[in-house]
Order: sequence, then C-alpha cells, then structure tokens
Amino acid sequence: MSNDILWIKSRMPGLVTDGSSLVSTGLISCLQNDHAIDLLCLRMTCREEAQAAERSCPFRNVFVADTDNAGGLTRRIGYRLGYSLCSELTSTPRSVFYESGHRARALLNRVLAERRYRRIIAEYYTVAPLLEGLESQTSLILHDADHLSIDLDAIREPSLPRRGWLYHRAAQMRAYVERVGPRFDSVLTLTSFDRQAYEARGIERIQSLDVPLPDLPAELPALEGESIAFLGSVDYPPNRHGLAWFFAEVFPAVLKRYPAARVQVFGGGNHGGLRSPNVDWMGRVPQSEFARALGGAALGIAPIRLGTGVKVKVLDMMWHGLPVVCTSLASRGTPAEHGAALIADTPATFAEAVCALLGSRARRLELQGASQKLLFERHASPETRACIARKLLGGADASAHPLTPVGARSLCGSPL
Repeated sequence: MSNDILWIKSRMPGLVTDGSSLVSTGLISCLQNDHAIDLLCLRMTCREEAQAAERSCPFRNVFVADTDNAGGLTRRIGYRLGYSLCSELTSTPRSVFYESGHRARALLNRVLAERRYRRIIAEYYTVAPLLEGLESQTSLILHDADHLSIDLDAIREPSLPRRGWLYHRAAQMRAYVERVGPRFDSVLTLTSFDRQAYEARGIERIQSLDVPLPDLPAELPALEGESIAFLGSVDYPPNRHGLAWFFAEVFPAVLKRYPAARVQVFGGGNHGGLRSPNVDWMGRVPQSEFARALGGAALGIAPIRLGTGVKVKVLDMMWHGLPVVCTSLASRGTPAEHGAALIADTPATFAEAVCALLGSRARRLELQGASQKLLFERHASPETRACIARKLLGGADASAHPLTPVGARSLCGSPL
C-alpha cells in the first residue's frame, strides 16, 4: 500500500517567501516525516531549480511543467487573447487556463501512470481542471476567498468602469467555485471566515485549519524602546494600502504622544509615495539576521484592511515574540482573534492601542506571553500538527487506493 503524497502547487515553496509559500512550507512539514512527498510544480525559476536540488528540499521528486503559453511574445499574446475569450464564454477566471493547460495535464498523467499515491494535495482552485476524475482522492487548499477580496477592491475603486470589471471578475470566481468546489472530497481553508464564505457557495465538505508553525524560539525579545515593526512587501496592494492608512490617519496621533516612536518596515518593494516622518525602510533582511533585527522592536502592527485568508505577518511577528496591534481582518486565523493581540479598526482606536503598548512594557510582556501560549496550543504543538496532517489526508479514514491517470496522455514536461 502506497503511503506517498503528490503535492501540486504553481511555484516551488520555500524559496519564495511570500505568505502563501510560508503556509505551504508549514503544511508540508506536518507530513514529511511520515510520507514521501512529490511536488508537481507548474512554474520554476533557476533559483527554485537550485533549491529543489538541495538536500534540505522536503520533496522526494520535483516535476516541472511549463505553462502552455511559454514561448515567444506572439505565442503569449495569442494565448492571452484565447484565454480571455474562453473566460468570458465559460464564466471561468482566466488564471484557471494558465494553471491547468495541456502541458501540466500531460505531466500529471505521466506521473500518475508511473507512481502510486495515497493522496493528492493541491493548492488553489485554478488547478481544479487537472484533477477531473480524481476529486474523491484530493484535498484542495484554498488560501483566500478571492471573490470576497475582489469585492472589497471594487468597493474602494473610484473608477466606475474599473469597479464594474472587478465585480465581474468576482462573479466569475463565485460561479466557478460553485461548480468545482463541491466535487472535492476535502476542501481546506486557513480561517473560519473563509470556510463560511465557501460554505455559502455550496461547498459542504470543508474544514478550516490553523497554519502550522515551527517550534517556538527559546529566547524572546525584551520589548524595550519605541520601535514599531511592520512586515511585508510594500508592492503587495493590501500592505501598501494598510501602510498608507496608518501613516496618514494613525501615526500622527501616535507621534503627538510619543515623538520618538519609529516605524521599521521589513520587506522589499518600491516605497515611493508612502511618506511619513520617523520611518525606517529596512528592505529585505536575510533570514539569518531577521530575528536579531526584529528583536529591537517594542511591538508590531498589521493595519491590513483588504483581502481574505490568513495574514502570515501576524503569525510571524507573534512567533518572534512581538505583541501586535492589528485590524479584525488581519486577526483571522491567528491568536489575535482569540485575545492575544489588540484589535482596532478605526484610526482613533488603532492609535490608542499602539500608544497603550508603547506606554506599558508590562502590557507588552503580557501580550507576548498570551500569544506564545496560543501559538503553541493552536499552531505548534505535536497534537496540532497531527490534527493538521489528518485534515490534509482527508480525515482519519483517508483513501489509500492508488491513483490512476485521467484525460489526455501525451507526455510533455520533464522531471527535474
């Protein structure tokens, strides 16, 4: 009986350090000690290829398929036009066609013809067409409720034509999820909010899970001084929007009471247009230096007001021992929504929460202890990781029958 797992993701997790890849890395770590995991990756870069060859790579094999539109400019334009037309005719998000083309389908069939797997675990609804006929043995992970995220973007869009286009895209996503979601044996989300959003779309076999984290650090920061940390690329729209809101409407009130307070922004991207006094743009900090750099902060903030899914920055700051002030949106799927952070959604309450922590090291240490306790219980304990593994495998009685290929059988793409 095979105990192997096939993981399907559009990028190689690990080297790509955005939130979704950090989530993927954590989920994979819950299974890799007891299962051999192969990765079917839909796109790779040279740096990702190098990582796949390292001994620390969690995958036994990495299989790579090019997207169908890979090639010259004419080919890319042709596929874009074709996908756009198909999208409108079938009420299917255009990204689905990019992620589930003939090359990826052919490689999946080749892999399944040569190997036996207990379970397929796939990330994002965009790969659903690849898995036709295999839904009963697949766990589908949905990182975000994308249709709600786009609705939020539309509400804030000043341009009427652009707003209409965003609502149209959200409607496409809802229609598509309603068609494909109920077919899967198991659908997993990262917050209970997203689970309820997909339940409203008719998906019944759905669960939410807490994002697994590494063992908690033995040493925690002293939480001294008046530095405020923010994590994340400023090129990512929800981050940029949140920082702009904080700088314009929150930070001035903080500076009136604590004029020496500074915001340290850890993350890349072009910060042009984001203006505020007392801001240090730290850029991307190497992982080996990150804990030390973050350890000089008194608290962290997550003023995120757009998007769905779990905000990994909140988990990351808490894991490093920082007390956090965040919005209710940013609290989802983290200990923040269970009382281990200060939650505020208006400029006045957010500024007051930041000032309350800047003014009391005892309160900062209290929140540090509360978040560490909940992080262990809900995200890092052996029991939590075992529970996550069971959910990924479709429950305690997950199918152990070998998987067989379906659909087209032409052999394109090649294993790394």
